[in-house]
Formats: sequence, structure tokens, C-alpha cells
Amino acid sequence: MRICSIGECMVEFSNIQKDIFKLGYAGDTANAAIYLSRLGAKSSFVSSIGSDDFSNKMLTFLKKEKVQTHNIYKSKNKTIGLYVIKNNNNGERNFFYWRSNSAARTIFENVSHKILYDQISKYDAIYFSGITLSIYNQKSISKFYKVLRLLKENGVQIYFDFNVRLNNWESKKIAQQTILKFSRISDIIFVTKDDLNNLDFKNYKNIIKKNFKNKITIFRSGYGDVEVYNKSCFKKYKFNFNKKVKDTTGCGDAFNACFIYNYFTNKKIEKCLELAHRLGKTVANFKGAIIDKQHFNPKFYAN
Repeated sequence: MRICSIGECMVEFSNIQKDIFKLGYAGDTANAAIYLSRLGAKSSFVSSIGSDDFSNKMLTFLKKEKVQTHNIYKSKNKTIGLYVIKNNNNGERNFFYWRSNSAARTIFENVSHKILYDQISKYDAIYFSGITLSIYNQKSISKFYKVLRLLKENGVQIYFDFNVRLNNWESKKIAQQTILKFSRISDIIFVTKDDLNNLDFKNYKNIIKKNFKNKITIFRSGYGDVEVYNKSCFKKYKFNFNKKVKDTTGCGDAFNACFIYNYFTNKKIEKCLELAHRLGKTVANFKGAIIDKQHFNPKFYAN
């Protein structure tokens, strides 16, 4: 499988003990790119970085994870973003961001959509998220949409994770309109209960039926509950969940990556969900979005 993830990778400080933080590199689509690589996919990441030390170290980190980085562009006078995670006793998170000067926001200002299309059209699939969209201005969003339309017309699969962070958007209305627009050209859509609440999409089944025909929609409502819309039907699944977790950061990204990899290798949806949930549970047992390789056995998540 050849898959290209598009978005932002940031400096991550995760709270491992009181007033003690661990430095890492993460970001929703970057996390997925790493887990896809570990599972065995030829995984590439598309973004823009600065020329600062953190940008260079992040690039080295992705290369060590065998994520292809030739589609990461350097931007002068920019840096990569930074975020801090603080967890409550249930492992739920509070995020604090510093990303106003992030190079990833400017990728379409530095690279034409035609060049980007030429670079990524050889992949089997493209993965992006609502966070990807939220960091771009409207002109960049239009360029990105053109790229995806061209890719889809030429047989590339489009996978989209809602991952709504309203504080990144200019307004809720723009978020709603943009996310629905990109959903309509996607083949697989990942959405959570929080995403729907953030967008005020109250009757999600009607929204899915109206906007996402002939698509697979994976809806996670928490506590091991998953509902899938496929071939005009909804089907519910229930999996065991961790009653105590250390950190839920990256769980959804790992889940999505694992589902995509197994679905692409022609496993049945129920098996894809089972393996994806297994990886998500594992990630929740550790601090930070990317677990150490010693705790990751690809055969356990892609058997």
C-alpha cells in the first residue's frame, strides 16, 4: 500500500509527571503516517517546515520511522508548531498550542497545486483531516480541493478524518461547510461524537445519508462503541475498552491508520475495526501520541 498523509507535524510536550514533560514530535496526520509505516505501508508525509533546529530534528524523526519525507518543503522565516498536553486523572487531555508561525500553514503558498498533484498522484490513497483544513486559508483550501478532485478522478482513494478543533477555524459555519464539501469527495470518513457536537450536527444519520452516499463512514462514540455506515446501512459494533487510560492522545490517529491499512489489504470491516480498536487501546496505555517501538508489534495489529 502506498499512502500519502497531508497535514502538520509539531513539537509535542507531553506531561509524564507533575511538572515533567517529554519532548516528541506529533500531529494527527503525522501520527497516522507513522503508524501506517510501522504496519508495513509505504507511507509518505506532505507538509512544510522551517529551517530551525526543531524542524530538522522532526525530519530526522520521521525518517527513522521510515516515513518518506521528500514531499516536505522548507519555508524560510517559519518554524514548526508546538503544543503541550496536560492530562486529567481519566487520561483526557487539555491542549495548548503555539502555531501562528507554523510553516505547514503556508504549503500552498510555496508549492503550486499542479506540482503537488504531480508529486502525490502515484500513491494509492490520500489521508487528511479537519485539522489539516483548519490551518489553511481559504485560497489554500481551494487549491487543496482541486488537488483532491484531480486525484479522485484518477482513481486515488481519499480518506478523511473530521477531527474538528473549532478554535482553529474562522467560524463554525465555515468549518461546517468546508468539512461537508471535502466529505463528499472522500471514500472513507472517520468521525467521532465530539466532532458532531462541535459542528452542531445533531441528527448525524440524516446528514450521513444525505451527504455521504456510496461512502464508508466510521462513527466512534467512545467506550468501545463504533457504528459503520456502508452500502446505505448502519451497523453497530461493541469492543472492550480501557477503564483506566494514561493518555488518549493519538488513539484516534492510530485507530484510523490501522483500519485503513487492514481495509486496503482486503480484510472485512469487522476485522478492520477489531484490529484498529486493539491498537487504539494500546496507544492509550502510554503518554504521548507515538508509543515506543518496543511496545508495537505490527503482527498484532495486522494479522
